[in-house]
Amino acid sequence: MASPVVQPSAPLDLTTGYVAHRALREELARLTVATREVNPADIRQSRAVEDHLALVLRFLAAHHREEDAFVYPRVRARLRVAAAGRVFVALEGDHDSLDTLMRRAGDARVPLRERSPVVGRLHDLVARHTYQEEREMFPLMRRHVGNHEQRRLLRRTLRAWGRDMPAFVALYLHHADPVERIRILRVAPTGAGVMWHLSWRRRYARRRAEAYGLV
Repeated sequence: MASPVVQPSAPLDLTTGYVAHRALREELARLTVATREVNPADIRQSRAVEDHLALVLRFLAAHHREEDAFVYPRVRARLRVAAAGRVFVALEGDHDSLDTLMRRAGDARVPLRERSPVVGRLHDLVARHTYQEEREMFPLMRRHVGNHEQRRLLRRTLRAWGRDMPAFVALYLHHADPVERIRILRVAPTGAGVMWHLSWRRRYARRRAEAYGLV
């Protein structure tokens, strides 16, 4: 029997979800171009593109790992309408396809230019998938997940980031507007805001500039 619908005291704050999706769409769009236009003779640029591509792929993998392990199962278990389960069939099928594309996009044995079409297909699937999540999954989350539970899940996610935590936090905050940054920092580790202002922000901006040739 399905669990009762959660009635949160305040609307569920899905800022982190929207920002993560926006960040992935923008970074993968830029990486599609960067991998296509990289100069193989420029070792420094090639390494910068490879390094940033690897970071974004790790962020995407972490994002989907948490959905598969915690978010999807919790919401699915609380559904009262069986037909809504079709949403999960489509989204989980996308995750399988994304895993295949991610492995191919991250295969450093293959030259970056040859991987550019794969990165482009990855971007297209991520874009379609994330917009579908926002359209169909987020309303279900608002009905079945409360803010307190969401914050616990987010803190568990942050602990699992390990050494990538500074770069992942910077990735989030880079793609967030000022109001969104305040909301994200409410669930970030203590001191993350200070470290972002002192160094993480500049380090992330520098790695993007090196990968994308930004002035």
